Amino acid sequence: MKKVLLGITSVLALSLLAACGGSSDSKASSDDKVTISYGLWDKAQAPIYEEIAKDFEKENPNIEIKFQVTPWAQYWTKLETAITGKSAPDVFWMNIPRAIDYIDNGALEPLDDVKFDKDKIPEIYQESYTQDGKLYGVPKDFDTNALWYNKKMFDDAGIAYPDETWDWAKLQEVAKQLTNEKEGIYGLGTPPMWETGYYQAIYQNGGRPFIEDGKKSGFGEKTTIDGVKYWYSFIENGTGTPIDMTSSAQQPELLLAGKVAMIIDGSYQTPVIFEDEYGKENIDVAPLPTGKERATTSNSLSNVVYAGSEHKEEAKQWIEFLSEKEQMQHVAESGVVIPSYEGSADAWVNAYPDKNLQVFIDAVDYAVPFSNYKNSSAATAIEQDIMNEVWSGDKTVNEACKEIQTKANEILAKK
Repeated sequence: MKKVLLGITSVLALSLLAACGGSSDSKASSDDKVTISYGLWDKAQAPIYEEIAKDFEKENPNIEIKFQVTPWAQYWTKLETAITGKSAPDVFWMNIPRAIDYIDNGALEPLDDVKFDKDKIPEIYQESYTQDGKLYGVPKDFDTNALWYNKKMFDDAGIAYPDETWDWAKLQEVAKQLTNEKEGIYGLGTPPMWETGYYQAIYQNGGRPFIEDGKKSGFGEKTTIDGVKYWYSFIENGTGTPIDMTSSAQQPELLLAGKVAMIIDGSYQTPVIFEDEYGKENIDVAPLPTGKERATTSNSLSNVVYAGSEHKEEAKQWIEFLSEKEQMQHVAESGVVIPSYEGSADAWVNAYPDKNLQVFIDAVDYAVPFSNYKNSSAATAIEQDIMNEVWSGDKTVNEACKEIQTKANEILAKK
């Protein structure tokens, strides 16, 4: 659920229209046992789903689930290549930003006939996978963002922990107090990233990266530009992590190493941070400080069926099983992610009972799902290099936003 987004190529679009074959891993064997390939990217979640698969196979002895775990950095490229070659997994993970492009290009099978408790899955996430009245993905989990902080650094400085009363001014004030540039310690991790960086500030300032129902870029709007300026202000005043630091290490790494006192990051970092001995002892979370409004971006992964699968009915059976309350509860108890099924989040919170994980659940009330307009994924992808130039001092925020607006509008205008 992180890193820069990649658009689906025109070659993919053409191949999908002609796609009729299924995954090579999905062909039935001589004894008529069907193998369903399942594509995912998180190796931390894989063992949980492997346990669930064993239960599914007991109930469905004619179906075998074969896992294809691909690291995030290669996942989308490998998936697009597989779809082009008509050999994609029968079922695979999809996220909100990319969903519309895969739907438009015919890669996903409609799932309206899949049976699951629709009233137990947040409507905002189902809508993100719906087009022209058809559902193409069943949400399996969701994430929101919060302020992760180092309790030891706060204690040593005699500063009270962050809480729901914090606003942008308070965040700047405390970041300054906790910064020691001589020792290479900064108050706030401020990477030039959209997902866990300046998008949070944009939304909290009332701005949007896309406007007019995704037909135009929002980077020409003052609210959006000022949101980016707020995020960059930590770099300007020396309290935010410089680009050479953020480009060589992930935010959780810097937090766990004591190099930053606070970071903004997603609920999916929970096992990464709290399974670490130092993190378990010294790190906790608080709500995001409020700007003009309280807001956070949110993503939801869904299980989808490849339109070219030779075993669509069995693939749908697997999704139905994954979407049951019992399976969602099992995932929740593992603590790896927040399942989308209403009520199962409590088990996720209780997986780390001494931590303030409830803030991620409460954030759903003011969460805004990621944009998933036509070509918006490709438009977002062009932001990273441009923002890197701002953080490196080669462009101003105004110049960068104008360039993003121009290039994004060109991409959004493509048919």
